Amino acid sequence: MTNDETEKEETKVKVKKEEEKKETKETEELTGAQKRGKRQQERAQKRRERKEKIKEKKFYHPLRILRGIGLFFWIIIKIIIFPYVYAYWKIRDTFKFLSRNDKEDLDRTLLKIEDGDTIPEGYINEMGFLRSLPMFYFIAGTLGAVFAIFISFDFMDDVWAAIRDFFVHFEWSIAWALFLDILEAIFVTVIWEFILVNIGKGIAAAFNFLFSGDSFWIPLVILIVLGVGITILAVLVSEVDFSGKFMKKVKAFFIAIFTFPKIVWGWMKSAYHSFQRGISRFTFGNNKLLHYQKRFFYRVVLYSTIVTFWIIAAVITLVIANAIDGNEIVNEALVYPIVLLIIGFANGVLLLAFLSWLIGLISGEKYIVDKEGYAKYIEEKSKAQEEKKLARAEKQKKRISKRSG
Repeated sequence: MTNDETEKEETKVKVKKEEEKKETKETEELTGAQKRGKRQQERAQKRRERKEKIKEKKFYHPLRILRGIGLFFWIIIKIIIFPYVYAYWKIRDTFKFLSRNDKEDLDRTLLKIEDGDTIPEGYINEMGFLRSLPMFYFIAGTLGAVFAIFISFDFMDDVWAAIRDFFVHFEWSIAWALFLDILEAIFVTVIWEFILVNIGKGIAAAFNFLFSGDSFWIPLVILIVLGVGITILAVLVSEVDFSGKFMKKVKAFFIAIFTFPKIVWGWMKSAYHSFQRGISRFTFGNNKLLHYQKRFFYRVVLYSTIVTFWIIAAVITLVIANAIDGNEIVNEALVYPIVLLIIGFANGVLLLAFLSWLIGLISGEKYIVDKEGYAKYIEEKSKAQEEKKLARAEKQKKRISKRSG
């Protein structure tokens, strides 16, 4: 290596060290919340970069094929255990919400996508999170209770024994055989034997019915009707103006058929969000969600989380104490399901609502971001309610007058 090359290498090393020192100094100057936010952002960037690198590879690249197979099974697993995946997401979001606790984070209103707020990479839509929080508590408590019942009661002993034996006597050959069995069940049993073979049998049965010679008049009528129908369809396609009202209606009809599952999913999603908003209005109050500082909700969520951990710790402590003393708990198998239901409903809905009401009552206007805007909002809301009352009264008067007339 020449002197010039050596100097260049040394310069590169020095520049790199200076950059690392500068980055370290900048990191040390950050607050705890900012450091956590930076870590969340870095993790989100790494995930995005990994996805982009994989997308850059050809579709037939072995790594992309393996990733596709892995994602296929991972999606199936997530669908099967989706409620627990959802619970994990909400626990993760709770820690994210509580981790951004610097003054500038707590003094502002909630971040919300519907208002066009920019959500930092790796962070959450705070309004959406709070609206879903009571529902999460309820779902997590209910599913936890169901899981506790499966663990506690005797009818699951055989299943747990099989799972234990699988891991105790684990061999790669057994795991590979299980993987092949899963592939066979999906692609051979379900897709080939159940779907494609039955479709083929249906087509073959139709041809046998039409052309076997056992009957004459019924197949003849079917074929004539089919031919006339195809001819009429061909006339419509060739003669009718595609821009006319008829073809628009036909197009709308087929679009409605093919998009019906999506429409139903949209209805279900809309109903779920309406139910979610209804619970959040009861729990937090719509006025507070729109006009209160994040600090208010931070404290409500923090106190509720503390109570949740307190209940869990109290149950574990009492169970251990009774076990050490040799005391039998009455209906021991029901302890964990009942406690989880308490955490899900009493703590996750009722306590959240009580804490929101209590802190709002004690604090007065302390957590309101824009007091003038809040007063205007309350005034407009009162006017809208009065107008609705008047409209209902008018309708009722009209109905009474019609009946009397």
